[in-house]
Amino acid sequence: MKYFKTECKNLFLSPKRLFYVLVFPLVIFGFFAAVFYKGVPRDLPMAYINYDQSQLSENLLRMLDATPNIDLKIKLTDEQEAQRLIQQQQIMGFIVIPADFQQKLFKGENQSVICYTNSQFMLGASLIQKDFQTTVGMFSAVLVMKKKMQKGQQTEKVRAEAQPIRVDDHALYNPYSNYAYYLLISLLPMMLQMIVMMVTVYVLGVEFRYHRGKQWLKQAGGSPLKALVGKLFPYTLVLLFVAWWMNYLLFELIGAPLHIPMLNVVLITFALVVIYQIIGIALVSILPNFRSALTIGSGFTAIAFSFAAYTFPMEGLPKSMQYLAQIFPYAHFMKYYVNRAIKGIPVEMTWQPLLVLLLFGLLLIVAYPMFVKKIKSGGYETV
Repeated sequence: MKYFKTECKNLFLSPKRLFYVLVFPLVIFGFFAAVFYKGVPRDLPMAYINYDQSQLSENLLRMLDATPNIDLKIKLTDEQEAQRLIQQQQIMGFIVIPADFQQKLFKGENQSVICYTNSQFMLGASLIQKDFQTTVGMFSAVLVMKKKMQKGQQTEKVRAEAQPIRVDDHALYNPYSNYAYYLLISLLPMMLQMIVMMVTVYVLGVEFRYHRGKQWLKQAGGSPLKALVGKLFPYTLVLLFVAWWMNYLLFELIGAPLHIPMLNVVLITFALVVIYQIIGIALVSILPNFRSALTIGSGFTAIAFSFAAYTFPMEGLPKSMQYLAQIFPYAHFMKYYVNRAIKGIPVEMTWQPLLVLLLFGLLLIVAYPMFVKKIKSGGYETV
């Protein structure tokens, strides 16, 4: 307890350490929340070229401009100029209506309205294409209905023929298609596990780097366990607060859908913090120098997002990558976290990822004897 109080004092009197363990993660969380505060991109800038200049083509352009994702802000007369604006990233794309558009449609001839999008920005391009295809489809259906009604067909029959099959679409778990709900649920825990790893490796490794292990052990009364717990526990408490704030930000302030009590997701995240602290202890204890521990620790956490298969289904990865993904606690955490918090799946149906996550704690059994040996020797043998 005495050494724990000493470490608490050292932490809160060190602006540098307090910044990295508390201020920095809160700033990072706030930054990502600010980036995605709108949730869904709206009114993406588009240009248009209307070679027809008819009332019908103007009606179509008004319908396109009224959609949530298309903002027809620039009128052009040349496609090369439109391509130049795309290259300068002033617009996301442009729409071209051909000449004689109205005249040929009234003659019963098919016409093509072209939508060019910059697919380097896949999200924006897909949103534009979705609104474009929906609007043009509705516009075409209305034209067909008017022609049939002018020929004397009944309105109800014409409507039924225009859309014989109606689509009843229900988006589960994220009904608003909100990208803040979708991306922040993975990005914030990813940043958390990186911070936990680096703080743990630094706090322990710097003592071994400068051969202060024996002094550290003496201050803890000669007990390696007290030395380890006393050193890390102040940081653990601060990181647990950061983990709580992350969930409060996600589910209370941002408003991501939550299907279980807040306490449950907080406890799951607490487990993630402790597991990554254990992995940090293992790296510091097993590796031969401080530099290796920092390098491997940062690399291990940085690539974890890729193997969590959050934005790309795990089943679509090669088998070798699926097996490799199992070594990342973050991947198991995300699967359980999403299944419980977002989908509301009962524990009895999704307990396996939680079990695997907790099994990483067994690394402490392997790492602790090596930690004891290292602290008694004073530190790393090599720089």
